[in-house]
Amino acid sequence: MNINFEKDVRTYTELVEPLLLKNEACNNLMLGILNRIAEGDAPYNDVNFGYVVEDGEVIYAFMQTPPNNWIFPDLDSVTEDVPRKIAAFLHHKKVNVPGVLGPDYLVKPFVEKWGNLHDVTSNIHMRQLVYQLDAVNEVPPASGELVAADEQYHQLISDWLIQFGVEADEPITRQGADKLAAQFFKNRSVYLWMVDGKPVSMVNRSRRTKNGATINAVFTPDAYKRNGYATSSVAALSTKLLKDGVQFCSLYTDEDYPTSNRIYKKIGYYQVGSSVVYEFNRK
Repeated sequence: MNINFEKDVRTYTELVEPLLLKNEACNNLMLGILNRIAEGDAPYNDVNFGYVVEDGEVIYAFMQTPPNNWIFPDLDSVTEDVPRKIAAFLHHKKVNVPGVLGPDYLVKPFVEKWGNLHDVTSNIHMRQLVYQLDAVNEVPPASGELVAADEQYHQLISDWLIQFGVEADEPITRQGADKLAAQFFKNRSVYLWMVDGKPVSMVNRSRRTKNGATINAVFTPDAYKRNGYATSSVAALSTKLLKDGVQFCSLYTDEDYPTSNRIYKKIGYYQVGSSVVYEFNRK
């Protein structure tokens, strides 16, 4: 078994994409980021592209967009020995590992090995569920309509991203929110649910993969909650994406939020996988 780094994103994608597409919805994060980098739409620098070869065949892939956590994709055929050897490889390369995310059956062995090598502790930051949708159920819409947001709403989107980060336990700075909002507008990906000309909820079309698209940043301010606006926003955007040609939509949810999970299932999303986020701490 050999573990390597690749510098060129297109070469790396050619090596690992066929593997990741075997479980495309679950691996939407890694596939989507690779797609963004290849198209020049992602401001990532010094990305770490790792892959594992056995008997001349690529059997696994892993990557990091510093300073973020390492991403481990969901591949059923991989044994626990692989993530342990990846931990040893990253240790030998003296690479920074702030944390790792992916299916628990693969990231947990990595976390245990990394902890032994570096004498650090770990904690679970978040448990997530991965959902896929192939067709939208008939859901009675809330009053209002889904509208593509333009730059007149930059301040609003930035404010809501900060509030969304607090709710999701993923804090974002004002500078980060402004930058992300600008990226949304550049990609023409962010939508607002409008009631009588007033924005009451937000949803964003995030990463694209070969056959799918991911939805994220679903947010409704407290003043407008419990009116069905988020449900209608996600249902409407999912419908649009399917009509535009994607074969499926996907999204992540926090396992500890039963309300949002219930809403997505109502729309037609069903669970296809899970992901856990581990963070490391010095003893």
